Amino acid sequence: MAKKKTKHHQGHYCKICGEYKANEKFSGKGHAAHICKACSSLSAEEKAEAMTINRLTNLPFGRLSDSDKSWLENRVRDHRPEVAELAQEVYHQHFPYAERNKRKKQLIINTLTFELHTEVFDEYGDGLPVNVQFTADRISCVLTMTDFDADVKQSLTLDGKKMSTLLRWVVHSLEIFMWEEDYRLASDDSDLFFEVSPEDWDDDFGDFTADEVPAPRPEKDICWKVQIEYTDHTTQEIVSYQDYLSDRPEELYFALLEYFEPEMNDFDEE
Repeated sequence: MAKKKTKHHQGHYCKICGEYKANEKFSGKGHAAHICKACSSLSAEEKAEAMTINRLTNLPFGRLSDSDKSWLENRVRDHRPEVAELAQEVYHQHFPYAERNKRKKQLIINTLTFELHTEVFDEYGDGLPVNVQFTADRISCVLTMTDFDADVKQSLTLDGKKMSTLLRWVVHSLEIFMWEEDYRLASDDSDLFFEVSPEDWDDDFGDFTADEVPAPRPEKDICWKVQIEYTDHTTQEIVSYQDYLSDRPEELYFALLEYFEPEMNDFDEE
């Protein structure tokens, strides 16, 4: 069986710039040291930085060895701005959830307020209007649900361990601190018409007259809102004006509702 031909690069490799160049681009000593004439004129600091950038650029795309990972982590904290910036980019490509997982370990919820004003679909596919608010307090271990439609407020006290487990699940499994970014939530301003005086109109308004220009839309109703205070006293507020309930907010709603809704197993068994 014929041997598989391997691809050979033309020229000689420079370990500083990482390029293959013609032999005449190297001096005698440079050829032996794998440093081209252009790179040999650089200072020692410039050579070291160029070699580091070259290594960062050529790190394997797959799983890194322990030594490569340790080296990359050190380069993220490098004193050279260009090296540190590139190292952060490469590190994020290899470990996209590293920063998120690091934040999880630092976040402990003290109080959580979660309200919904939208339609929720049950297990049979039936849509039900929901206008409720849940509050959870880690210190008092009190969980409260307010049903605005029924004008009913219920509270119960959880075991301290159960409350901690609940709030830890909200951070570690639902990653509530990332909802604004994950769901690309922003203010509702992008869905409104801007108020522009007639003298500032341009061709985008077409042939509208002053009386025909569409009026600004009223602000949409809030679909759901989260307010959090962490043990380090930082706060977070996330608001969604979307017309639907996203998966993780929906999961949180049903998880909290289970504390107040009676079990249906008895009916299922009949």
